[in-house]
Amino acid sequence: MPVPGTFGLQLAKYANVAALAILIYDYFITLHSEVEWTLGRKWGIIRTAFTISRYVPFAGALMTSYSAVKTWGTQDASTTLICACAPFNDAVNGIHFLGIIASEGLLITRVYAFSGNKKAYLIVLLSFGLAILVTSVLLSAAPINLDIPQGKVSKLIS
Repeated sequence: MPVPGTFGLQLAKYANVAALAILIYDYFITLHSEVEWTLGRKWGIIRTAFTISRYVPFAGALMTSYSAVKTWGTQDASTTLICACAPFNDAVNGIHFLGIIASEGLLITRVYAFSGNKKAYLIVLLSFGLAILVTSVLLSAAPINLDIPQGKVSKLIS
Protein backbone atom coordinates (compact mmCIF):
# COMPACT_ATOMS: atom_id res chain seq x y z
CA MET A 1 0.00 0.00 0.00
CA PRO A 2 1.51 3.37 -0.97
CA VAL A 3 2.41 5.75 1.81
CA PRO A 4 0.07 8.76 2.00
CA GLY A 5 1.76 11.81 0.58
CA THR A 6 4.00 9.92 -1.84
CA PHE A 7 1.67 10.81 -4.70
CA GLY A 8 2.02 14.51 -3.84
CA LEU A 9 5.77 14.17 -3.53
CA GLN A 10 6.03 12.41 -6.88
CA LEU A 11 3.76 14.99 -8.47
CA ALA A 12 5.99 17.78 -7.12
CA LYS A 13 9.06 16.05 -8.56
CA TYR A 14 7.43 15.74 -11.98
CA ALA A 15 6.28 19.37 -11.86
CA ASN A 16 9.82 20.55 -11.05
CA VAL A 17 11.33 18.59 -13.92
CA ALA A 18 8.57 19.78 -16.29
CA ALA A 19 9.23 23.40 -15.29
CA LEU A 20 12.92 22.93 -16.05
CA ALA A 21 12.04 21.47 -19.45
CA ILE A 22 9.82 24.48 -20.23
CA LEU A 23 12.60 26.84 -19.16
CA ILE A 24 15.08 25.11 -21.46
CA TYR A 25 12.58 25.16 -24.34
CA ASP A 26 11.94 28.89 -23.81
CA TYR A 27 15.67 29.55 -23.73
CA PHE A 28 16.28 27.89 -27.09
CA ILE A 29 13.34 29.50 -28.89
CA THR A 30 14.43 32.98 -27.76
CA LEU A 31 18.19 32.51 -28.11
CA HIS A 32 18.25 34.06 -31.59
CA SER A 33 16.57 37.24 -30.35
CA GLU A 34 18.90 37.40 -27.37
CA VAL A 35 21.97 37.19 -29.58
CA GLU A 36 20.55 39.78 -31.97
CA TRP A 37 19.66 42.33 -29.29
CA THR A 38 22.40 41.87 -26.70
CA LEU A 39 25.58 40.67 -28.40
CA GLY A 40 28.03 43.52 -28.86
CA ARG A 41 26.18 45.94 -26.58
CA LYS A 42 27.83 47.67 -23.65
CA TRP A 43 27.34 46.26 -20.20
CA GLY A 44 25.12 48.40 -18.00
CA ILE A 45 22.49 47.99 -15.33
CA ILE A 46 19.82 46.86 -17.79
CA ARG A 47 21.99 44.28 -19.55
CA THR A 48 23.20 42.97 -16.19
CA ALA A 49 19.62 42.67 -14.93
CA PHE A 50 18.66 40.92 -18.17
CA THR A 51 21.54 38.47 -17.90
CA ILE A 52 20.75 37.70 -14.27
CA SER A 53 17.04 37.26 -14.97
CA ARG A 54 17.84 35.09 -18.00
CA TYR A 55 20.45 32.71 -16.55
CA VAL A 56 19.96 32.59 -12.77
CA PRO A 57 16.65 30.70 -13.11
CA PHE A 58 18.59 27.83 -14.73
CA ALA A 59 20.67 27.44 -11.59
CA GLY A 60 17.54 27.71 -9.43
CA ALA A 61 15.60 25.20 -11.54
CA LEU A 62 18.49 22.74 -11.59
CA MET A 63 18.92 23.03 -7.83
CA THR A 64 15.17 22.66 -7.28
CA SER A 65 15.07 19.57 -9.52
CA TYR A 66 18.06 18.13 -7.71
CA SER A 67 16.37 18.76 -4.38
CA ALA A 68 13.20 17.09 -5.66
CA VAL A 69 14.94 13.85 -6.57
CA LYS A 70 17.49 13.78 -3.72
CA THR A 71 16.57 12.12 -0.43
CA TRP A 72 17.70 14.35 2.40
CA GLY A 73 18.53 13.16 5.90
CA THR A 74 17.52 9.95 7.58
CA GLN A 75 14.44 8.71 9.32
CA ASP A 76 14.55 7.66 12.93
CA ALA A 77 12.25 5.21 14.69
CA SER A 78 9.37 7.67 14.91
CA THR A 79 9.63 8.32 11.14
CA THR A 80 10.51 11.96 11.70
CA LEU A 81 12.73 13.22 8.91
CA ILE A 82 15.96 14.62 10.23
CA CYS A 83 16.73 17.20 7.58
CA ALA A 84 20.19 18.30 6.58
CA CYS A 85 18.84 20.30 3.66
CA ALA A 86 18.30 23.73 5.27
CA PRO A 87 21.48 25.39 3.90
CA PHE A 88 20.79 24.02 0.42
CA ASN A 89 17.16 25.21 0.55
CA ASP A 90 18.32 28.66 1.68
CA ALA A 91 20.69 28.82 -1.30
CA VAL A 92 17.91 27.75 -3.68
CA ASN A 93 15.56 30.38 -2.25
CA GLY A 94 18.27 33.04 -2.56
CA ILE A 95 18.88 32.17 -6.19
CA HIS A 96 15.15 32.25 -6.95
CA PHE A 97 14.82 35.63 -5.22
CA LEU A 98 17.77 37.01 -7.20
CA GLY A 99 16.17 35.97 -10.49
CA ILE A 100 12.79 37.39 -9.45
CA ILE A 101 14.29 40.70 -8.34
CA ALA A 102 16.20 41.07 -11.62
CA SER A 103 13.06 40.27 -13.64
CA GLU A 104 10.98 42.73 -11.64
CA GLY A 105 13.67 45.37 -12.13
CA LEU A 106 13.45 44.86 -15.89
CA LEU A 107 9.66 45.08 -15.79
CA ILE A 108 9.75 48.30 -13.78
CA THR A 109 12.30 49.77 -16.20
CA ARG A 110 10.17 48.84 -19.23
CA VAL A 111 6.98 50.29 -17.80
CA TYR A 112 8.83 53.44 -16.75
CA ALA A 113 10.29 53.84 -20.26
CA PHE A 114 6.94 53.19 -21.98
CA SER A 115 5.21 55.69 -19.69
CA GLY A 116 7.39 58.45 -21.05
CA ASN A 117 9.60 58.48 -17.93
CA LYS A 118 6.80 59.71 -15.68
CA LYS A 119 7.96 59.70 -12.08
CA ALA A 120 4.48 58.90 -10.77
CA TYR A 121 4.59 55.50 -12.50
CA LEU A 122 8.07 54.87 -11.15
CA ILE A 123 7.05 55.69 -7.57
CA VAL A 124 3.98 53.44 -7.74
CA LEU A 125 5.90 50.57 -9.33
CA LEU A 126 8.81 50.77 -6.89
CA SER A 127 6.45 50.99 -3.91
CA PHE A 128 4.41 48.02 -5.08
CA GLY A 129 7.53 46.01 -5.93
CA LEU A 130 9.06 46.73 -2.54
CA ALA A 131 5.86 45.74 -0.74
CA ILE A 132 5.68 42.45 -2.66
CA LEU A 133 9.37 41.76 -2.06
CA VAL A 134 9.14 42.34 1.68
CA THR A 135 5.98 40.23 1.91
CA SER A 136 7.51 37.35 -0.02
CA VAL A 137 10.69 37.37 2.08
CA LEU A 138 8.68 37.42 5.29
CA LEU A 139 6.42 34.59 4.12
CA SER A 140 9.33 32.45 2.96
CA ALA A 141 11.18 32.96 6.25
CA ALA A 142 8.15 32.36 8.47
CA PRO A 143 7.92 28.87 9.95
CA ILE A 144 4.87 26.92 8.91
CA ASN A 145 3.38 24.73 11.62
CA LEU A 146 1.93 21.56 10.12
CA ASP A 147 1.61 19.63 13.37
CA ILE A 148 -1.51 17.50 13.08
CA PRO A 149 -2.42 15.27 16.01
CA GLN A 150 -1.89 11.57 15.21
CA GLY A 151 -5.52 10.59 15.79
CA LYS A 152 -6.73 13.02 13.13
CA VAL A 153 -4.18 11.83 10.58
CA SER A 154 -5.26 8.21 10.88
CA LYS A 155 -8.91 9.26 10.48
CA LEU A 156 -8.05 11.24 7.35
CA ILE A 157 -6.10 8.35 5.84
CA SER A 158 -8.69 5.64 6.48
